[in-house]
Amino acid sequence: MSSLPTLRDLNKLNTFVRVAERRSFTQAARDLRTTPSVVSKHMSELEDTLGFSLLNRSPHGVTLTEAGKHLFGNCLQLLENLDEFVTETRNVQTGPYGSLRIHATTSYARWILAPLMPDFIRRYPQIRVDLITESLSRDPIEDGCDVIVANTKPTAPGLVERDIGPIRHVVCASSSYFRRHGKPGEPQDLRGHNCLADSSFSPRKWLFKKGSREITVEVRGSFSSNSSAILTQAALDGVGIIKVPRYTVRAELAKGKLKPIFEDITHSQERMRAYYSKTKYLPAKTLAFIDLLQTAMKSQN
Repeated sequence: MSSLPTLRDLNKLNTFVRVAERRSFTQAARDLRTTPSVVSKHMSELEDTLGFSLLNRSPHGVTLTEAGKHLFGNCLQLLENLDEFVTETRNVQTGPYGSLRIHATTSYARWILAPLMPDFIRRYPQIRVDLITESLSRDPIEDGCDVIVANTKPTAPGLVERDIGPIRHVVCASSSYFRRHGKPGEPQDLRGHNCLADSSFSPRKWLFKKGSREITVEVRGSFSSNSSAILTQAALDGVGIIKVPRYTVRAELAKGKLKPIFEDITHSQERMRAYYSKTKYLPAKTLAFIDLLQTAMKSQN
């Protein structure tokens, strides 16, 4: 019984978790902004209280004993439960709050997310948004991102996903291209046209759907790119026909600069999803953003 109050010393348990993660008194001390001697003292006191060793010390570093491994696992679970309690309580008492770091592709961030931000920030003034589009040095979660918005699953482990909705595509070209080369009457006619495909996909197949029947057309062209913006510019210049997410050419379609074809049957299997770390209680800031994103995607489709 006498050991229980000391075991509940969160300062010593937190020090142990840092040492277990870093495998070093020096690095743990740096994280905790203290000295290695204080870290060593806390570990010795904790081991004396428990009556068994947690760490194997050597000139090469620190390793965990079997007992240390079990305690480390329990501490991680304890901290996870504590985080979930704080998150749930904050969700109830304060609503959406804190920093929200989002990672998305450049085109999606530009055409979908950026227009949403002014309303989102006005609606939730206690949220500070950081929208990242470039590649990060590590996986986005390790770099502090709360949400990854993507059409392919990131490689980071332990992520859960929320389906945002289908990405509606459009096949289109400029009037000048159609005047010179004619307008295809059926999807299969695209084989005889200069189709500017997304070089991210190979083979370059465009998908259409008539009722329950799917039609796949393998296209060819003189130019390709993994950028929708670059493909769009080529189409505006009359180079060829493109198939891109509709949101990237919404303005050009509205102004008549690009003419759509096969609107009723153009099909895509791409879906946008939001990925985030698995947790029992999702922060209110993340929920608010995902709900807004789902609503926006419905309006695009």
